[in-house]
Amino acid sequence: MIELFDLYQDLKLCVEKEADLIAEDNYEDLAEIIEQKNILINKIDQIELKDFFRRLAFEVSSQTELQDKKTELQNLVSKINELQNKNMANLENKKEEQKEILIALYNREKSIKGYLNPEKYEAKFFDEKS
Repeated sequence: MIELFDLYQDLKLCVEKEADLIAEDNYEDLAEIIEQKNILINKIDQIELKDFFRRLAFEVSSQTELQDKKTELQNLVSKINELQNKNMANLENKKEEQKEILIALYNREKSIKGYLNPEKYEAKFFDEKS
């Protein structure tokens, strides 16, 4: 019974680490965390929820306790989902930032190339535009 909760707790920790790594632009370690998340998700997928809750019903002492455990699990899954959505939004923002940097570098590269060719007078034009 505890196994599913533990897997979700581990998944939540991975998602929280993922947020920190995104903020730090540490994409190498981020790839490792994503791999760990995928392993955890595969383990979670292998657990049959009906069987899990049937076993859980025999382990708890009352219907109220069973409902509390279900609610706890739902809250945990909701929190993971919320954190994951924030991570995806942060990654999308980082992607846009990197895109803007690359465009700026590309524009600077065009003006530098213009200066390398003395027969062309386009460098000043590119400089003024970028």
